[in-house]
This record gives sequence, structure tokens and C-alpha cells, in this order.
Amino acid sequence: MTAAALALTEVGKIYRTASGPVQALDGIDFRIAEGEFLSILGPSGCGKSTLLSLASGLEFPTSGTVEQAGRRIDRPVTDIGIVFQTDVLLDWRRVLDNVMIQPQIRGLDLKAYEQKARDLLALVGLAGFEDKYPYELSGGMRQRVSICRALIHNPPLLLMDEPFGALDALTREQMVMELHQLWLRERKSVMFVTHDIQEAILLAQRVLVMTPRPGRIAEIVEVDLPFPRRPETMESRRFVEIVAHVRHLFERHGVLKKY
Repeated sequence: MTAAALALTEVGKIYRTASGPVQALDGIDFRIAEGEFLSILGPSGCGKSTLLSLASGLEFPTSGTVEQAGRRIDRPVTDIGIVFQTDVLLDWRRVLDNVMIQPQIRGLDLKAYEQKARDLLALVGLAGFEDKYPYELSGGMRQRVSICRALIHNPPLLLMDEPFGALDALTREQMVMELHQLWLRERKSVMFVTHDIQEAILLAQRVLVMTPRPGRIAEIVEVDLPFPRRPETMESRRFVEIVAHVRHLFERHGVLKKY
């Protein structure tokens, strides 16, 4: 049996604070299969970003285990890609040089990876922008660069922490569809954190819905919509049904008020 790309088993996380312990997560148990796109959806403060920290080895659970490809995570993980809400580009480096940070840090063959970086930039529509500086790019273009940087070393697992949260609505919709097309081509295992119900459903094969703190799993919702997905997918009857189901889960747990 193939090991899951990521597996969390009965994970709990408690933070020690000056005013006492704060339980961020409780009884979290799920798997991400190889090549699966899983969205993590929940209210602010429910522990979504903590899950990403645990998956990357930047933090460790108070209880339970976290494994990547069958190996218990007990140190920072290097063979992953991470995309944050802000692009975190280095303003003094050109676009291509920002993407090439990963191969440089890892001591990889720079000549071979430079062509891969150019290919990735072309894939996300940034061919011709290799020599631009970040300040010369729009927000969406900067985030495309950060996605290329996360993929350049061919990680099996991609962690995304609300990567489109800072973008305007139109740019965000475009970036969602571009990410979907990129995932269909690359088939990376993805854990995608978001507050946006429609975004979570449109992108994912499954949506993990979380309760308010302490974060628990309310339900893992199967998204049985055909691929590829398009903006008009959101107008389909099944999509609307899944959105309504997720909203009802949030109403049940007091995240949304019922009017």
C-alpha cells in the first residue's frame, strides 16, 4: 500500500501562553493521497495555519503524529513547496533570480534549473518577465513567481496558506483557475488553506471543514465535480449543493449565523 503524501493521526496542538494553555487543534486525523488536492476550510483562529506549520515541520504536535510519505516528521521538511499569502519575493532580485533561490540554496545544477525556471514562468504566463524586478509586477504576477519558486525543485507536496487572500476579486478568480490548470498538469499533492468556500470547492477533490478553536474536523466533504473545472462550474447545480452543505456545517458550529 502506497504511503500517503501527508498523514495526520489524532493530532493535538497546545500553545503555552502567559495567560495559560491554548488548545489550537484537537483530534485531527486525515490523509492526503499522492496527487490529491485537499482544501482546508475554516474560520479565523481555528488552526488552519498551524496545520501547515505541522506539515512542514516548523512546529510539532503536542499529541499524535504527522508523517510525510510514511516518515514521521521530527524536523523541518525540505522536500516540500510552500506558498504564503504574501509572495515574500526579494525586491532586489529579478524574477528569474527569485525563482532560482531554491536551486541555489540546495546546491543544485544551476544551468539545468535555469531552463526549468524559465519553463515554469512560461507555464504561468510570465515568459518575457524574467528580468523584471518584483516592484514592476502586479500582485497576481508576483504570486505566480512565488508559485514557480515553490515548484522549481519538484517537491511531491505543496502547502499553500491563503495564497490569493491579498488579491482583488478578479485577479483572485484568474489565479484560482491558473492554479487549477497547473495542478492538472503537475498533479502535485496539495494542502490548500483558505477562508473562501467557493474557492475551496472549485479547486479540491475533498474539502476538510474545520470547527472554531479548538480546531476539529467537522467533516471531510467529497467534491464529486468533473475535471477540468471552469468558472461556469460554480453555476452548476451540484456545486451549489456542495456550497450549501458546507454553509450548513458552519451554521451548525456557530461560524455562520442562520437568518
